[in-house]
Amino acid sequence: MAWTEDEDKSANPHNGGQGDTAAESTQTIDYPVAEKAHQGGSIKSMSHIDKEEGENTQKLWSLLETTLKENLVEKRRARRWNILFRSLTFALIIGVIVAVMADTDITELDARSEFVAVIPMEGQIGAGQPVDANVILPLIDDAYANSGMQALVFKMNSPGGSPVHSGIIYDAIQLKRQQYPNIPTYVVVEDLAASGGYYIASAADQIFADKASLVGSIGVISAGFEATELLKKIGVERRVFTAGENKAFLDPFLPMEPSSVDKWQAVLDETHIQFINAVKEGRGDRLTDSPDLFSGSVFSGAQAVELGLIDGLSSFYGLLNTKYKGMDVLYFTEDKEPWEEVVKSFGMSIGNTMLESMQLR
Repeated sequence: MAWTEDEDKSANPHNGGQGDTAAESTQTIDYPVAEKAHQGGSIKSMSHIDKEEGENTQKLWSLLETTLKENLVEKRRARRWNILFRSLTFALIIGVIVAVMADTDITELDARSEFVAVIPMEGQIGAGQPVDANVILPLIDDAYANSGMQALVFKMNSPGGSPVHSGIIYDAIQLKRQQYPNIPTYVVVEDLAASGGYYIASAADQIFADKASLVGSIGVISAGFEATELLKKIGVERRVFTAGENKAFLDPFLPMEPSSVDKWQAVLDETHIQFINAVKEGRGDRLTDSPDLFSGSVFSGAQAVELGLIDGLSSFYGLLNTKYKGMDVLYFTEDKEPWEEVVKSFGMSIGNTMLESMQLR
């Protein structure tokens, strides 16, 4: 069915020509609504963009903070490594300087016409100990190999130790005295020259000590324990298998037979006789006839002078100033590699050795 404009007008007489106006009015109303909706969408979009930018900024700062922290840690690590390498370099330089100075001393030694040689003897005597015959004998040979040596001084501070090493060093000094009778040998005691220490000292031409130094202890000792009763109390039985009836005679967990006691005492007595003969040979008629002399007693420096065990009271520097004033003094010590000196300077030098069961005391 067709609907004409005239019919429309007749159907709506009150609207008349207002249709166009109404349409136009409707359009003018609709436009602002659409515009507001469009602006609302724009506001929402801007808010979303600002939020994303805030999140990106926070991530950026977080990344920057992490990077700076890692950079700081890396710098600290690099600083530690620099300190370590500088310390090692410094230690190496010190070691090289020590080695160069040692070589310089040897070079100057050849050019010196006269000097006093000094060999320190400080500590326990024995293999691997501070006073080791395997170390001392080469030092003695080095000192005598130089024609400019006018005297040899041993700085003694030893409680004793191995009778074997004491005897070896004693014999070496005595031999050099025979080979070089015009070069005197001295022993200057500081705190202690007891037992094996005095054994060695008696080989020298003269011995000096402080009035309060401890000298002597000419004897032999071997100490141990017997724990057989202890094993019985705790209910333990010891089993020992040996080939040789006297192989385990020093076992502290087995009772010692009287025959074993006699045999071991004979060994100690023989060692004591060797000690006494060495002292008599070295000191000669300077010794007094005192019953305490070879009893193992220890004497002060002042008492030792009266007994003939030493020749007088003097310090190391007192001896040098009295007899060799103004003369060069050269120390002979064990040669060590530069790296050993560096390790020692850092306090890493370690030495662990067992004491011998039989010692001169």
